[in-house]
Amino acid sequence: MRNILLFLLAILLSNCTQQPPALDFEKEKAAIQAVIAKETESYYKQDFENWKSTYLESPAFRKYCYWEGFPEKVTFYNGFESLKAEKKKQFESDATIWKGSTEERANENFRISHDMAWYTFEQYSYEKDTRKLLGKSLETRILEKENGQWKIAYLGYHYFPDTLVQK
Repeated sequence: MRNILLFLLAILLSNCTQQPPALDFEKEKAAIQAVIAKETESYYKQDFENWKSTYLESPAFRKYCYWEGFPEKVTFYNGFESLKAEKKKQFESDATIWKGSTEERANENFRISHDMAWYTFEQYSYEKDTRKLLGKSLETRILEKENGQWKIAYLGYHYFPDTLVQK
């Protein structure tokens, strides 16, 4: 009996000390960038299903944003359901602001673990045809893995006031 208990204890201890598989940082970084690009592209194309597929559809989801263009300046969503309902209505009414614009990201910073990551960057948005700068923002995304796929769990942005944007 004692030998069986020692054997079981050895198995339990070996399971506790096993390290997770090594993280392929560049692979995960590329996957995160692809999710962010897909979210942005599907937003401007008003492709609701592809846009929605990039998010963690959970009460834990958060979106906190500042933009001068909002009547209230600050918007927030606690939980994905209210954001999903608003965006579905927005896409159906063809009311997407800056439709067709292009974005560039700079000063990217990634912190990635096996199931969670955060990504910060500066984003420059340009009018598609003229390349006129529409806005500059500081952006944050926190992502979680769901069924092996990165999903946006937190979306935050802070647009610089138009008077501070270097053109």
